[in-house]
Amino acid sequence: MSELSVMGKHHKPPWWRLSALWRRLCGRDHQVVTPREHPNPIVDGHTGWVHLITDAAFEQGLQEHTGRYSVLCGLQINVASMVTPPGRSCESCQVLGGLL
Repeated sequence: MSELSVMGKHHKPPWWRLSALWRRLCGRDHQVVTPREHPNPIVDGHTGWVHLITDAAFEQGLQEHTGRYSVLCGLQINVASMVTPPGRSCESCQVLGGLL
């Protein structure tokens, strides 16, 4: 068997790691930019108002199993049914959502 057939078609050449190291040392490696977090709308079950919530706050609310979620304006709300039409938007959440 030849050496190429043993390595396989997707094997990177031995100098591959050296070239990546060289790019990193010279500052030519691409910088990883984290995406900006965009809050999501959520309807309050009591008032019908639309608040904004971050993904992290939504995940935390799901893990707590209380049905209450912390929205951007600082309130703890109970989420309305998905068929509930949205009402007025919370101005505090809208302002804070623009700052994220």
